[in-house]
Amino acid sequence: MMKKILFPFMALALTFASCDMDKEPYDSLPDGAITSPQEFEGFSNGLYSGLRSCVYSTSFSNAPDIQGDEFNAISGYSNALSYMYMWTFNSNASEIDNVYANCHGLISRSNYIIDRYNTCDMSNPNVFDKDGIAKVKNIKGEAFFVRAWALSELAKFFCQDYEETIADEENSGVSYQIKYNPSMDESTYPARNTLRQTYKQITDDLDSAEVYITKGGEADSKYITADVVNALRARVALAMDDYTTAAQIASALADKSTYTLAKGLSDIRNMWWGHEGNGRTINDTDKESLLRIYTEYPSEVASQTGKEFQPYMKGGIPDYVPTKDVIDLYAAKDMRTQVYFTNADVTSSAGTSGKIKILNKYKEYGAVYYSSSPSEYSRWMVMPKVFRIAEMYLIAAEAYAKLGNITEGAKYLNKFEASRIQNYKSQTFANVDELMNEVKKERQREFIGEGVRFFDLKRWHQKTSRGIPQQMNLCNLPGYSTTTGLNINYGNNRYVWPIPQHEIDANPQIVQNPGY
Repeated sequence: MMKKILFPFMALALTFASCDMDKEPYDSLPDGAITSPQEFEGFSNGLYSGLRSCVYSTSFSNAPDIQGDEFNAISGYSNALSYMYMWTFNSNASEIDNVYANCHGLISRSNYIIDRYNTCDMSNPNVFDKDGIAKVKNIKGEAFFVRAWALSELAKFFCQDYEETIADEENSGVSYQIKYNPSMDESTYPARNTLRQTYKQITDDLDSAEVYITKGGEADSKYITADVVNALRARVALAMDDYTTAAQIASALADKSTYTLAKGLSDIRNMWWGHEGNGRTINDTDKESLLRIYTEYPSEVASQTGKEFQPYMKGGIPDYVPTKDVIDLYAAKDMRTQVYFTNADVTSSAGTSGKIKILNKYKEYGAVYYSSSPSEYSRWMVMPKVFRIAEMYLIAAEAYAKLGNITEGAKYLNKFEASRIQNYKSQTFANVDELMNEVKKERQREFIGEGVRFFDLKRWHQKTSRGIPQQMNLCNLPGYSTTTGLNINYGNNRYVWPIPQHEIDANPQIVQNPGY
């Protein structure tokens, strides 16, 4: 891809290198061949560090959450992500640029690995023994998976929701290359593909990943497995309205004994907060994760994760707090309320005070812990969870509902909710609409703060109506006089993010999204 995209990302990826999984990769991608399994392994480390820098970062997670309907801004907030909150962002927004650049950086690194594998001479058994060849094949599979993940993220942020009626429209998809071919010749830069072409590339890459990745799967895996490939396949199938595929794959993963839903308050707490050991937080009881990218030190976790939702220092105020509508979604015996939220005394810049609930999903101690901790990163010591089995239960429930199979949909929904709510009694649903309504509520409850909600609204073609504040006089509702603060219909051009302007300037083949 263009150097504008590629090389800044390489520097970013290096920032997150650690331990044996993330040995220091190269500053840039060399032109020569890769000549050993060890060199391939070094570039594989760059794939994982790149994923880590994306998942749960401000750009990928907090920005769409704040754009959505789940949070109100506190009066006197720091103006962090204010243009997302007010829907006034444009093609020069840094978060938008970060998503676009990081995804294309991952694609470039994936292309490099795949191309070098295809041209690599592995005939010398002293260099490429049986184990070495097996390792390199797996790395090629990882590259196919990461490219598929990056393309799916680009489609999610920068394209319309996938529909058959628009799938073949020109410039509806993503601009990308599947060969590593950096060039300063703008005539060689790729135009945007159609949505259908984009999603075909994603599914083709997942097919290829499945061929080369042989490890089946394990709970809390540090590495991409066949189960992780299928988890992305289920997510993509749901996005494409391929409910048959989504239901089959997601239910098969949910039914595997390999993964276990967190059951009971202790399991839920440990999944998100971990426990303290050797001066740092450790998540070692998370059996829900299919892929959790390992971090050894707090400084390796993106510092922005969750920052907007807690006071940055003792005595401060959070920038954004959950709406009353969100808080009211949880039943009294829902154990997540004791983990995801905490009560906080908040005083706005205007002097108004109140005790409200703030999002506490990413760290137990919040600002109090920060005040006695040597590192600000300690508050966010949650290793990035790329895929959880919880998502597969809810994909299965939604997909079966869309197929009209209320019995199977309710089965997976009830199993999931029983793991989160004390003394849960299974529900029955009279029709698909009732089941879907509960699935939507459950996805909102489960994934709050994970950058999911806005894209669910987009996928369901629902308007974005920001909920009523917990305490009206504590919140800032810029530009809106109603208690909801925001009410934007689906179809607004900002449901699709703009292509960064510098990319439009650098590549004359790229057509900007409408409205920008």
